[in-house]
Amino acid sequence: MASTQNKVRSSPRLTTAGPRQLRIRMYRHGLGDCFLLRLPREDGATFNVLIDCGLISVAANPKPTMQGVVADIEKVCGGKLDLVVMTHEHWDHVSGFSTEQAQSEFDKLSIGEVWYAWTEDPKNKLGKKLRDEREAKLRALNRAVTALQARATPLAALRSERVESLLQFFGGRERGLETTGGLGAAAPVKVGKSRLAFDYPGKRPGIQVRYCYPNAEPVTFPGVPGIRVYALGPPEDEGLIKRSAPTKKGKEVYEFGPDFAVAESLGAAFWRLAMGASSGEGGRDCPFDQIWARRPELDALSADLQGLMDDTWNKAEFDWRKIDDDWTAAAETLALNLDSHTNNTCLVLAFELVDAGKVLLFAADAQVGNWISWQSTKWSIKDGTATRDVSGPDLLRRCCFYKVGHHGSHNATLRALGLEQMTSNELVAFIPVFKAHAEKNRWHAMPFAPLITRLREKTGGRVVFSDDMVNAPAKGDLMGLTAAQSDEFIARLTTHKDFYEYSVDL
Repeated sequence: MASTQNKVRSSPRLTTAGPRQLRIRMYRHGLGDCFLLRLPREDGATFNVLIDCGLISVAANPKPTMQGVVADIEKVCGGKLDLVVMTHEHWDHVSGFSTEQAQSEFDKLSIGEVWYAWTEDPKNKLGKKLRDEREAKLRALNRAVTALQARATPLAALRSERVESLLQFFGGRERGLETTGGLGAAAPVKVGKSRLAFDYPGKRPGIQVRYCYPNAEPVTFPGVPGIRVYALGPPEDEGLIKRSAPTKKGKEVYEFGPDFAVAESLGAAFWRLAMGASSGEGGRDCPFDQIWARRPELDALSADLQGLMDDTWNKAEFDWRKIDDDWTAAAETLALNLDSHTNNTCLVLAFELVDAGKVLLFAADAQVGNWISWQSTKWSIKDGTATRDVSGPDLLRRCCFYKVGHHGSHNATLRALGLEQMTSNELVAFIPVFKAHAEKNRWHAMPFAPLITRLREKTGGRVVFSDDMVNAPAKGDLMGLTAAQSDEFIARLTTHKDFYEYSVDL
């Protein structure tokens, strides 16, 4: 592999006129996250931070699109990324690093350091458990699609389509994952393409990898004064990681979403269905307890009952009575479960601009449990000889830039313990979402209208969508702002067909 990561390159310089500024670039490539931050160094050059780089797989022409994005990153950064942040494994955050999209372009860039969440730390036992569970669920879902497609019924086809739409977060269905062993099999799970893309930056030669833990000391960058980076999440609590949906009583978000439980042996049951195999030892791979199973060889029917079944149950026109395949609806539950738990392992970062007292929040796709954990996250910070306490709620209160979670989904921005705590009168929200891509993948409520309404109220209309069908806010879209505030926002926002860029004074 031709790589230039060990060659030292100088970064392009930001203009020295006026105050020192940090620049945030959101690419407009489709439904997926790709944010480039350029922080001013003392020497006038830039410290370049890339947070994710991906595109949902239903998008048209993903390879040239992502290669164009990375080519722009290479140009504006002078071929050098000081830091790459990989928030989580989903395809719409990592696909640009894959061999089928823009890995060859990334090979041309120098990369200094890569950050992952603590859940990816190979020395962390809970992290390993969560990764093993994620791989098992992914394998089970690939089995489910194979099994449902083999059933060749309208209901099975519909369920297969819904499961496949959620598998888009992992790059779509992958052949081979569904056939690797049965329940409890010792054979290793085949690594999917989303995992390979996710791992790529950290496995490049000479790369320094950091696994970020909440409550760990915030990070500063050499030669970049006045900026601290806090890791807010994911929480080191399995219960919170697996709490992805809000409760009706708690009213954590702006609407309610479903919450489900998944049977332990579901994946094995789909494996049996896909392979046409009989139940395993003790029936451990059946969707129901064995006491409910009827075994014809043992449970002989009377002649009258057999005749009745032949005249009703076994006739094609009575198929609607049967519930043989009803249990397969759990495949959709499993897909939602996999998606949500992966989102809750997101690395969430807060960039504190120390002198200005402002905070930039990059929440990735974090859901309920991740957000809740920030309320108890605290740091003791030394500024010279003085010591001050910083907490999760304090960082939210000072948030002036919010990268909206999970493309504006209903359960990825908390209400009382999230957006309502963001009280800065400078708050701006950027949402990486393409409505057409979401609709194509059957995500009809993305972005979520009640959340968008509240975001506009909180920001005075300073909400920017990456969608190429939605224009950047103009003065007429700004509500409740002074003329000076409106002018300042418009002046700080750069609109380009390929990206939006926003500047923040340090």
